Amino acid sequence: MGLSEKAKGKQRAVEPANEPEAKALSKDLTIRFTEGIPDLMLAVAEKDTVRDVKTNIRASRPQLEKRRLKLILSGQLLTDSALLYTRIVVLEERQRRAASGGQPNVVSLEPSPAASTWLHCSVGPPIADEEEAEEESKIQTAQLKPLRGFDRLAAAGFSAQDIANFRLQFHAHSAVDYLDQEFEDDEEFDEHARALEERWIESMDGGTASQSANASSAMLNGIGIGFFFPLIPFFYFRPPKPAVFWDNGVEHEVMGSSIFSRRMQIGVILGFIVNLIFGTWIYLLTAP
Repeated sequence: MGLSEKAKGKQRAVEPANEPEAKALSKDLTIRFTEGIPDLMLAVAEKDTVRDVKTNIRASRPQLEKRRLKLILSGQLLTDSALLYTRIVVLEERQRRAASGGQPNVVSLEPSPAASTWLHCSVGPPIADEEEAEEESKIQTAQLKPLRGFDRLAAAGFSAQDIANFRLQFHAHSAVDYLDQEFEDDEEFDEHARALEERWIESMDGGTASQSANASSAMLNGIGIGFFFPLIPFFYFRPPKPAVFWDNGVEHEVMGSSIFSRRMQIGVILGFIVNLIFGTWIYLLTAP
């Protein structure tokens, strides 16, 4: 029996909900252990930290559940709070720039079709119950730390995906010595990255405030000049035409006034108008 038009309309309304969502970004990892344990293949998502990867390792290798694990990427020790996906992307960008002779490349969040990333896992002694409780307290303390760098954009309504995009593009196009610099561990790398982000945000805020202060100062100076010296400034408004011609007879490009800026000229005109109003008011008050 065929469906009615109403039922077909409902079916069409339901079909878009079944469309697959956007594929989450991830990278393949190959974990190599130090105690002869077979290699482990894992996928790290964009929001996964090193602590999440360790949790997945312990879930896949039960014999490591109570062992201390240390992950090493390209000779650098990774801290538990580091975002592993971002760390790998920055490392791959450094390698591409070194291979291309230092030429900057456009960083893409899309995973590259290269082979999986090798991650070394150092298996340490068993973790005591007191040490496990201490690790939990460190996690809670880290969660109470104030947001730094681009993480502060979360309070402005930006999503985690937007913040990750900003961070990757910013660090990929930062100074050359930043990508070429070596760090002792991942904690030092994160500290340096957050310091750069804080410095950039503060410079943007300071630059905007400085431009606003300069504009207000120019306007006030123009109003004062126009009020106390109402006629003299107008002689300097029109820039003189230089007696320069090109071979084809075209005049030289005329530049703006080098004495008064555009905003100061507006202030001079406003000051002149205020002077006229004030003079008219005084005249009317003193008139018989």
